[in-house]
Amino acid sequence: MSSILQEIRRLESARDRGELSAEEFAAAKETLLGSVEDATVISQERPRRRARPSPAPVSRNAPSGFWGIVAIALVAALAMTVLVGQMIGDFTIALTLVISVLAAVLVAAFRRLEG
Repeated sequence: MSSILQEIRRLESARDRGELSAEEFAAAKETLLGSVEDATVISQERPRRRARPSPAPVSRNAPSGFWGIVAIALVAALAMTVLVGQMIGDFTIALTLVISVLAAVLVAAFRRLEG
């Protein structure tokens, strides 16, 4: 078995010196290993890393993520406060109602996110 390893090392050094091409080296090595029964060739190539998927592009025109939702919720709360305040005639009660409804919606949303 050590004579086969020595022959492979001789072939590698000949390839490194340029006496053998990569194809000639591979053919000679395969022939050499094919002469041995139950020979297993272990590839010395490093495993390739998987490419990470690129994140989806984010549009700069539309609000996105947490802060976009917060901004939309605040605008909606302001609009509801003004509308309910005009209907009732008291902005303090309208603000209290809107905050209560907004809190209930947020609690329901977070419970849904938790599972």
